[in-house]
Amino acid sequence: MASRLPALVRFGLGGVLSSTVVLGLSALLAETGTAGTRVAPAFGLAASLAVNFAVMRRLVFRGTQRPLARQAVEYLASSGVFRGLEYLGFLVVDSVLHLHYLVALVVVLGTSFGLKFVWYEGFVFRRSAG
Repeated sequence: MASRLPALVRFGLGGVLSSTVVLGLSALLAETGTAGTRVAPAFGLAASLAVNFAVMRRLVFRGTQRPLARQAVEYLASSGVFRGLEYLGFLVVDSVLHLHYLVALVVVLGTSFGLKFVWYEGFVFRRSAG
């Protein structure tokens, strides 16, 4: 675990950046009336995809040597599933707990953090070329 700690810390910092993109864009769209509070998070989650891939490949899992195109496809597919589940999670938390939409987003994003680290480290950004 100690050898994974630096990557976990970088993943956390990337998560802060990603969450800032999600929360910032969601709030911007919702508060300006551009999108409703139930739709704005979908745009925020989608916008963080490009930022996340660059951060994961270049900063978090720096030793990865897998082909860029294959890794990008695997990342987009994995992240799409995670983002879809996060959005569904947001809808559930919003519907059941009736929290402020930004608080609901924080709850959902925080919950998915550990699962994503394990998945990305072990599969998408693993250090083997295969």
